Amino acid sequence: MDLEEIIAIHVEAIEVILNHILYVRGVYPAQIFKKRRVYNTPVFIVAFPALNPYLANILKTVQNLLTNAAQQLKIEIIIYSNESEHKESYFLEMEPLQADPTQDQYLMDYEQQLRSALYKFADRVKHLPKLGQNAKFKVHIHTTQTTFTQLSHNAQYQEFPWLQSTESPHQLKSQKFSLLPLSKVDKVGLRMAAYICN
Repeated sequence: MDLEEIIAIHVEAIEVILNHILYVRGVYPAQIFKKRRVYNTPVFIVAFPALNPYLANILKTVQNLLTNAAQQLKIEIIIYSNESEHKESYFLEMEPLQADPTQDQYLMDYEQQLRSALYKFADRVKHLPKLGQNAKFKVHIHTTQTTFTQLSHNAQYQEFPWLQSTESPHQLKSQKFSLLPLSKVDKVGLRMAAYICN
């Protein structure tokens, strides 16, 4: 696979996992999701006009960052009831991209790992209560200072809302978090973990 194909696979995996988290955790009613098959895996994808542009913009930004400069990215999906109270944080961490023509050419191992990751996630959070109507979510994209320096001089990213990260979820005051390592899709260099508020 060449680098462009690997980036496309990363972006599609992020789309599937992000939608899966929103569906399984009950952030939105099940009625706004439509069932699709991705890589021979049944998944539920948001089909709601008010939400789709936000999700599409996230995926486009990730694709642009990976294409232009970012060799390492971490996607943080934050579920919260208000800005000062994060209930759950899910991390998708991407390892440096490398083109490898011998790497799982037909994506059979990747399909199996993605299926396993989705089922494992659903199994590990099934004991948690559904989040319900008060839940909101937002997505933060973390990258390196080197990537920021490269991209901040690019006219395309002049208006991008860059912020320096000052804290990680386990450093938030007055809240306790338990780390839940979820899964790894190592065929395309994706790792997933979660911080669940106790």
